Amino acid sequence: MSQRDSVARLHFCSAGLTIICLAIAGAASAGKHGHQLLQTGCESTLCWLAAEKDKAMDCQCRNLRATRTSLAGTSRRSKPVVLDLYCGAGGMSLGFSMAGYHIGLGIDHDPLACQTYGHNFGGCCTQVDVRSIDDPECFVRGHGLEHVDVIIGGPPCQGFSRVGRGKIRKLRGDSTYIHDPRNQYYRDFIRFVEALRPLYFVMENVPDLQYYYDGDGFLLDKAVHCLEGLGYTVRPQVLQADQHGVPQNRKRLFLIGNRLGNAIPDIVGTRGTEEVTVWEAISDLPIVPHGHRQDEMEYKPRGELTRYQQEMREGAGNVLYNHQTRWHNQQDLAAFAWLPEGGKYVDLPAEYKRYRDDIFKDKYWKLYRERPSWTIEAHIGKDTYRHIYPSRMGEPEPPRTISVREAARLQSFPDRFRFMGPFTRQFYQVGNAVPPFLARAVAQAILSGVLAGMGELADGQRICSADTSERFADHPENDSGVMSMHG
Repeated sequence: MSQRDSVARLHFCSAGLTIICLAIAGAASAGKHGHQLLQTGCESTLCWLAAEKDKAMDCQCRNLRATRTSLAGTSRRSKPVVLDLYCGAGGMSLGFSMAGYHIGLGIDHDPLACQTYGHNFGGCCTQVDVRSIDDPECFVRGHGLEHVDVIIGGPPCQGFSRVGRGKIRKLRGDSTYIHDPRNQYYRDFIRFVEALRPLYFVMENVPDLQYYYDGDGFLLDKAVHCLEGLGYTVRPQVLQADQHGVPQNRKRLFLIGNRLGNAIPDIVGTRGTEEVTVWEAISDLPIVPHGHRQDEMEYKPRGELTRYQQEMREGAGNVLYNHQTRWHNQQDLAAFAWLPEGGKYVDLPAEYKRYRDDIFKDKYWKLYRERPSWTIEAHIGKDTYRHIYPSRMGEPEPPRTISVREAARLQSFPDRFRFMGPFTRQFYQVGNAVPPFLARAVAQAILSGVLAGMGELADGQRICSADTSERFADHPENDSGVMSMHG
């Protein structure tokens, strides 16, 4: 039976069942005798319709699996298709796009992040909580994706606590911790991998993920075990952003896996010890004061561009977006001007201090010009005191904290990438993102393996081992242990 025939039969049977049930219900109001006659006459019809509906549903499922197989092997696709879960503004997607992948769809629950993502990736973003998606395969097909070669994403981890081994025993009995809904995001990432069977996946998170404890074990160990149970070769790696062309000291953990049996490559920094400094990243940007709120302005470089700045300006024309800054009071501005590069709040004279310096030692922190920045975090959505612009006495740059665009530059977002929404939310989106250049390094490292896997599918070769492919073809409740994780 064809897919079209099975769908038509399914609709016919469902309609027939509904009509007969309504008729029986109506006859009941006409009296016991009328109800018994109609029930006797329709009993066999009800059984037949129910059986035919089951057959149609079974046929439709088989057709769907056959379609998935044929779609994977009918043509040689030039670019791997990427699904980005918890996509945020799109840092990971941008990095994979730079490496030659096709970004098929981004998913996030934040409406402003989705607005930014959609603006920069041609609208291919949907606002939804990943946890609410019951059927990942139907969902992605409903958004125009017939296949997914790579799943990427950084599941939120606010619900986890970094703990010492001495506290683990207490947490084992803490039901509020174990059942915190925020602890489930990484499980949904695994659920999507299980349902869509991508050739590769890349899950990004904080390096401290290895210390996060989830109920009865460490989260990273559980995630690796479950993904290996799905037939994937899995390896975590901690990468440092400044070793991959990002002007920022930032470490991130990447959990990389594939179902091809390939070894996961070492992702080695391409720039060696040649770090991009703060000033190499932002010195060309127009001088603006604190409280500058012009979101779109003309770009006029202040001098010859560095190699990094040239890459940042590619495709941006003569327009500059998001070069907005926060307003500060005069006491703060005086403190910013007094601080040397690298100076912190604790170093300030007493007349500039508004907080206890034993608690807030680095509440203010002025960037070095000739070094990479320290980590840009989502906290810059609240304030940017820990990223004070490296102004100098006697030079034209005024004291202030960094702009949204400067933060984006330090994250390796090119100037053509525009952040949407109020400027405080733009800051948050920048700080919450994966540096695109770091994501690009990961994408480049696995690209040859992804393309080889796509070639094998196009040639009709079996990628999974027989027992793995059969197990996941027809048995959703497999023995990998993932279903138990889903609760």
